[in-house]
Amino acid sequence: MKKTLVLVVDRDDDFGVKGKVNTPVIGVQNCLDAATAFGIADPEDSDLNALFAAVSVCLEIQEDGHEADVALICGDEKVGHRSDLALVAQLEEVLDEIEPDSVVLVGDGAEDEYIYPIISSRAHVDSVRKVYVKQAPGLEGSFYILTKMLSDPGKRKRFLVPLGFIIVLLSLFFITPSLLVYSSDHDINTLAGMSGSLAFFFIGLVLMLYGYNVSELYQEFRRNLLTSLAGDTTRLLFLCVSISIILLMAVWNYMEVGDLYITSVFQWILYYVTSMVWPIVIAIMLYVVGQSIQDYQTTRTVKLSMVFGCIGIVNLGLVMSGVLDLVAFFVWDSGYFELGIAEIVSGVVISILSTYIKGRFIPAAPKEEQADEVF
Repeated sequence: MKKTLVLVVDRDDDFGVKGKVNTPVIGVQNCLDAATAFGIADPEDSDLNALFAAVSVCLEIQEDGHEADVALICGDEKVGHRSDLALVAQLEEVLDEIEPDSVVLVGDGAEDEYIYPIISSRAHVDSVRKVYVKQAPGLEGSFYILTKMLSDPGKRKRFLVPLGFIIVLLSLFFITPSLLVYSSDHDINTLAGMSGSLAFFFIGLVLMLYGYNVSELYQEFRRNLLTSLAGDTTRLLFLCVSISIILLMAVWNYMEVGDLYITSVFQWILYYVTSMVWPIVIAIMLYVVGQSIQDYQTTRTVKLSMVFGCIGIVNLGLVMSGVLDLVAFFVWDSGYFELGIAEIVSGVVISILSTYIKGRFIPAAPKEEQADEVF
């Protein structure tokens, strides 16, 4: 008798993240238990309806006298290559256990359809069913749906951050020429004409901050700071030194650049930013060194990821300095062209060498633990 597998695909692993469901889940009763756990965590997610729809399809096939089973496979919260690899591994496990003759795919949206060609290459797919959740009609219902979607950190980062970045980038195209004009004629009307572009700039910036959930990041930083005050004295000491270096150099460079005869505001800002690149790089490296010392005091190990992190910070400083030198050279003919090229090339070469050394001498480890080997 022909056996049919009704398969539910959750590419972003909402079942695992929200419902703490271990996948793959095979069987009607196990899928119902997974739906219950997930429904308690988030009863309004459309993935829940997709799983119930798959169970319903499976029961209908069984009532028609055919052999059928249902299964749930999930990817990873970071949608992309990692989630697809997880889905393929779970799919192989389900196919080996059930050995179906055909598959019926059930999903709740276009995102899960990215994995469908991979499934069809490993099993015969009879049909694909999309599940649409009934919602309240009208503007109020649409506003409610949008609000619930933006309450999900993953969807918020996926949609709002690119939108905010595009708005910021477009607004900068209008703000930058106005700043250059104002730096030459100092006409206050030029700044007034930038009000619309500035408004869009701040709107885009707010969208990006909201998408990256900066408020929660601040709360986490605050908790970590309180924890450091309680016990991590070494890391706290290096953090204070790093912040002090940045503040002192900010004031010192402000006074030094202020003594220069510069009529362009944009040029003054460029010189000031250039003078602050390496103090910031040194301050960050000091904090990383403090973190390494703190780890060694507690665990007697030093993570190689910290070493390569310091190298990456130096590379970033070299490239930033080179780019700023080239900008000053091409705009005002006052930068150092050869030095800028040398800094950029040095940063790229060191980055390539560090990546090669990291891949050559650090053994492969599962997932994120690869760069955390200790010596």
